[in-house]
Amino acid sequence: MDAKHLALEARPYRLHNPIQPYAWGERGPTAFIPRLLGADNPPDAPAAELWVGAHPSAPSLLEWNGETLPLHEVVSRRPDAALGPRVQRAFGSRLPFLFKILSAAEPLSIQAHPDKTQAEALHARDPEHYPDANHKPEIAIALESLRALAGFKPLSRWIEIVRAFPELQDFTGDPARLEGYGPEEEAIRRAFTRLLQTARERLDLLQRTTQSLASRFSGRRDPDSLADLYLSLYEKYGAEDVGLLVLLFLNRLELQAGEAVFLDAGLPHAYLKGNIVECMANSDNVVRLGLTPKYKDVDALLEILRFRPGTPPILTPDPAARRTVYSVPCPDFEVQRLRPDGGDEETLSRPGGPEVLFVAQGAGEIAWDGSGGAGRLEYRRGRGFFVPAILPAYRLRAAEPSDVFLVRVPLELQA
Repeated sequence: MDAKHLALEARPYRLHNPIQPYAWGERGPTAFIPRLLGADNPPDAPAAELWVGAHPSAPSLLEWNGETLPLHEVVSRRPDAALGPRVQRAFGSRLPFLFKILSAAEPLSIQAHPDKTQAEALHARDPEHYPDANHKPEIAIALESLRALAGFKPLSRWIEIVRAFPELQDFTGDPARLEGYGPEEEAIRRAFTRLLQTARERLDLLQRTTQSLASRFSGRRDPDSLADLYLSLYEKYGAEDVGLLVLLFLNRLELQAGEAVFLDAGLPHAYLKGNIVECMANSDNVVRLGLTPKYKDVDALLEILRFRPGTPPILTPDPAARRTVYSVPCPDFEVQRLRPDGGDEETLSRPGGPEVLFVAQGAGEIAWDGSGGAGRLEYRRGRGFFVPAILPAYRLRAAEPSDVFLVRVPLELQA
């Protein structure tokens, strides 16, 4: 059935969600995402991201009377029922957020995301590489653990690093003069801009410098060290990748299970390894710098970066809490984590906007009393659901201990 003939009922709908086979994802019989989905014979292709949402690049398929329809088409055709009037007024006829399961077996690119104004400009001038006009603030929640790089190191550490590795002076300038560049944020901006521009203009110098650093680090390898990270990336991407220099000036970050970090627009970051939940504004705009075979855009990155040093704060919830709300300074989404015990029932009153549910663990049922009558849907590990705005409430009944992620638009927007 075409989405234009669909009349959404006041009930949850099962979603079928696509896997993105990016090269850095886990692969083989132990890969996290296929195991999460219960796949008996997963393909050998990497399983990097599971997308649960309505981005037109890879939309979830909504199950309706035995058929499946792309979720973004359902939402755009029936925005009043799917989104509700308040969310529709704020975001138009589209789902504001995108939920993902991300499984990184090796480091992702060093990257940053634009704010809304920057995204509109990037999309207008280069729609091939920036496929939408939306910003992409995001939260990463560790399911097991996450190692990452995030944010610039303070200027004092830049000076220490350049003094420890004098070959970097050709890129950043004399360390004795860095503090004379002005306020800390301005000094980092000037040093970083010079680094990227020098690397682009002097490829021979970049090669000699990365090779020299590789020789310095070769005798210092041990698991999880900077030397080990540098050498593994040097071996993978070669001597001409400026990301090898940039990673020296970014902060290391490690999350334990349940901990989270919010990555706002303009923050340089790279996931190194881990299995996480990720939620973001409904966008696929990524401005990459290095450590990737994908398109890199140094000029755009210098336009959008924020140079304030520091590691973003880690959100650490109560590990015993049955409900955790991961509040972030973003109007597009709020993530909640529900962990009922077997036999528990919880009523979820609706704020009038859309929701997406994803079951990371456990089994049970979703029950509701809607305009079309009462109903029930089985839930189990690996399943996702879309809840349209017109359903006023529903109930989660856990048959066994469960771990369920819920994404909605924050109540403050809808008040």
